[in-house]
Amino acid sequence: MGSNLASVKKAQNVLVGGVNSPVRAFRHVQAPFVILAHGAGVSVQDPAGHTWIDFISGWGALILGHVHPVVLRTMRSALSRNWPLGLSSPYEVELARLMIEAVPTLQRVRFTVSGTEACMIAIRLARAATGRSKILVFQGAYHGHSDSLMAASTKGIPESLGDELLRLPYQDLQAAEQAIQQQADSIAAVIIEPVAANMGVIVPQIEFLQNLRRLTTAHGILLIFDEVVTGFRLGLGGAQERFGVLPDLTTFGKIIGGGLPIGAVGGSEQIMTLLAPEGNVFHGGTFAGHPLVMQTGMATLKELKRHPPYRRLERLGAQLEQGLLLQANRSGVPIQINRIGSMLTVFFSNRPVRNEEEVLLCNRVRFARWANVLREQGILIPPSPFEAIFLSAKHSESDIKKFIVASAHAFDAAGKA
Repeated sequence: MGSNLASVKKAQNVLVGGVNSPVRAFRHVQAPFVILAHGAGVSVQDPAGHTWIDFISGWGALILGHVHPVVLRTMRSALSRNWPLGLSSPYEVELARLMIEAVPTLQRVRFTVSGTEACMIAIRLARAATGRSKILVFQGAYHGHSDSLMAASTKGIPESLGDELLRLPYQDLQAAEQAIQQQADSIAAVIIEPVAANMGVIVPQIEFLQNLRRLTTAHGILLIFDEVVTGFRLGLGGAQERFGVLPDLTTFGKIIGGGLPIGAVGGSEQIMTLLAPEGNVFHGGTFAGHPLVMQTGMATLKELKRHPPYRRLERLGAQLEQGLLLQANRSGVPIQINRIGSMLTVFFSNRPVRNEEEVLLCNRVRFARWANVLREQGILIPPSPFEAIFLSAKHSESDIKKFIVASAHAFDAAGKA
């Protein structure tokens, strides 16, 4: 730990807070942050050689695990041929084709450099398509840090932008119906994570998504699914295929770049061709469609199609859920586990957790104790109670058992918090 503290101090001398994204700072668990130098399969290592079994999985991006051989071979080959080419490449066309083939609602795709940018462009498209300005979002959701979606959530954004946002409790159909009926003429879009993953995992009732689709269609409002996390993780067709609820626009990130920086927005030809150069909604970027990222993304999606991991991940996810519930019960610590497929969150609560208000009532001190003891036992999970634990195709039953065994001591420690 001493060597890690030295690395942390060096980082803090040159980076704001020592990190480039706040969640990496370990503030929610009140511990020094971990600096990772290497990853392979499900194992990660810090510069001093301490190793952990990784259940962060690149915040969901590494569904195939760290340094997957197929992706690595593709990356090495691409590096020998392509840096930014400045113009379009055939790899953009191929990755878009693979996405359109897999996801039910895609006819056209536009690549971006991040999920934040993808959500920003989706909002811009919705406003252009409807001629309206307001956006309905749900409390506790995160759709990137663009000004339109972070108004009233951070300093540095004009207060006037907050007037264009309607924030409602996640899964509150009555509130959504009332807001849409009262302000339909000014609402351009409803944007939602079809499975919330940024206040911890919240799996909605399918009727909630179905009724959102009904309401938005009836009032000429676009429905945007933010599948930055769920896209290609819950299946090749994402959450929309799993639930059978089809949005007008979908945003992507994480998995579609094979672990490299990427985002995308896709939808019908009618809406997507509002973007320049066919339409007058501007979006551009030198690194959008970067050939290296396109090729690693192609390799990832082809591997997911060739060797689908989803049934196995469902089974491992269920084993982990059941094992953690058993260990918590033995320790006398009340928890709730929200899980779908290969993503889950452990909430320290004796009541169901269905929205941000209920998330905030959970015992975060116990979570911090649990996470820190797990880390001491060689298990690395997100250092925040508001994130998801992610499995990858490289996790084995042995890895799941090690997590469960380590949790016995961790839950005992949490119970004393």
